[in-house]
Amino acid sequence: MMLNDGGLLQRLGEWFIAPLGYTLDAASRMYWMFWLSALAIALVAMLWAQWRERRVSVARAVAQLLSPHHWWRRSTVVDLGFLVGNSLLRLAVIIPLLGTHLMATLWVARALQSSLGNAPDLALSATAVAALYTLCFFLCEDFSRFFLHRTMHKVPWLWRFHKVHHSARRLTPLTLFRVHPLEMGLYYIRGLLVFGAVSGLFVYLFGAQLSGWDILGVDALGFAFNFLGANLRHSHVWLSFGPLERWFISPAGHQLHHSRLPEHRDRNFGTCLALWDRLCASHLPAVARKPKLVFGLAVARQR
Repeated sequence: MMLNDGGLLQRLGEWFIAPLGYTLDAASRMYWMFWLSALAIALVAMLWAQWRERRVSVARAVAQLLSPHHWWRRSTVVDLGFLVGNSLLRLAVIIPLLGTHLMATLWVARALQSSLGNAPDLALSATAVAALYTLCFFLCEDFSRFFLHRTMHKVPWLWRFHKVHHSARRLTPLTLFRVHPLEMGLYYIRGLLVFGAVSGLFVYLFGAQLSGWDILGVDALGFAFNFLGANLRHSHVWLSFGPLERWFISPAGHQLHHSRLPEHRDRNFGTCLALWDRLCASHLPAVARKPKLVFGLAVARQR
């Protein structure tokens, strides 16, 4: 059924302003609380770097953090274009074609019920179920992101699409959205499969003990990751985790991943945990002092 002109314009308007809703969505890295926490952490990190050099100045740190020279560049405009364009494509095409995470969850739960019958009676408290769900989902989500990200680098025809993300010469939190539409579709399918499989399994096994918040809300570990400076991964703020670099991918570690220097090539594919990179010998811990980095695509990276 075709929409009339008024209905079409209304729908288009809703799609175009949808990115603004990310700031109110706790499941998005663009959530307003994550922006504020990133700003606070960035300011502390920059003051700490100044203290190491014995030249502490809050005004200078704020000026560096909010420098128009960094933010108001052509690269940022390109990031904004991808943010709006991919959001429109996601709402207008991908979700209608592939369905939502809730639909995937219900499909898996019903498929398990029809194939295996009633779930066994597992004596776990609601708190234990919620904690187990959070841990399982976090591990599956983090590994699947690492696996797809590494695959996008290692398979030549997939790199042709992923290099769009690496074309950014200035990193800002909005660079997160600089992805080719095909890559966005692949990540949506990945998220659909992981969320549907894990959540559907838990609904089947623990339907009575699992609340809607556990399934549809933000998992606690993912929320903590975003709150503790995830937006600094794509930024000019150097934040290393020090001794914890062995276990977690810091914002500085991801900036090394974006570096086009040969010694940084194909390092730190992970999102949260460093475990997967360590197992695949692609882990490179970030040092305390920021090295000179150059972002964007180099001729050597044209696979």
